[in-house]
Amino acid sequence: MTAERRILGLKPESLFQLFKYTIYTLIFFNLIYFLREEYLATAARFPEGVGFGMLIDAFSQSTDSFAWLVLLLAFELETYVIPDEKLKGAVKWGLNIVAGICYVLITQALIGYINHWEVITEFSPYAGVACSVAGTDATLAVDLYEFLPLTTENCGQLATNQTFYNAGLNSFATAEMAPELYNLALTDVVNASTWLLIVVVLWIDIFLQLRGELTARLYKWNGAVKAVLYLTLIACCSYWAWLGDFMGFWDALLWILAFFFIELNLFKWHSSEEAEVAA
Repeated sequence: MTAERRILGLKPESLFQLFKYTIYTLIFFNLIYFLREEYLATAARFPEGVGFGMLIDAFSQSTDSFAWLVLLLAFELETYVIPDEKLKGAVKWGLNIVAGICYVLITQALIGYINHWEVITEFSPYAGVACSVAGTDATLAVDLYEFLPLTTENCGQLATNQTFYNAGLNSFATAEMAPELYNLALTDVVNASTWLLIVVVLWIDIFLQLRGELTARLYKWNGAVKAVLYLTLIACCSYWAWLGDFMGFWDALLWILAFFFIELNLFKWHSSEEAEVAA
């Protein structure tokens, strides 16, 4: 009898599942990180306070991550955990309602990214002396969501180069940082838009798969569309890595890996259905 192959004492399938759920857990930790970063940035972005109607705008990245995490788990349930014969009735409707709420939050978060990008575009050359307002409510932009109080110590980096100022944020930026902020904000918009398109195609795949109408031809066409979209995400991920934005790169990489697992679940599901039909 051939001994069952094991890696680190685990069956390959068990090891794969452990790796998959580790990725999901790391995404949750990233959610906590983004929530903290956006909370700290609210003082500069919303000096008069964050009203209820501005919560999603103020916490667009956190809202986006939370909704995506819930949607990811819903996809995991649909494509792997719940058997086909039980994926109907109240269970199916419950998942649809959860997914629907997530789609609304994701769309709202995308609007938040767009709004933030529009605010970032308002940085323009500043003719005055930035150090003259050091110690006031003015801030220094050092990252897309990180604004430090402008002090006599850090305003020195604005003295020798052209300085940019954003009246809406009451924030200064160096000549190097201003275009980087713009590009980062735009990349967030492109990234969020692309992900939204991916889940629309994925939802179509799952909907047709449950109805037994996901033909091999249609599955390949949808796969080709998603391949282009995933390449766009990889481009965004590579851009963050090139800038040295570790968290942007790390979070994007985790999400690409997470949805690779969902795509693999769908592939196995579709292949097993085709095998049953062929038999």
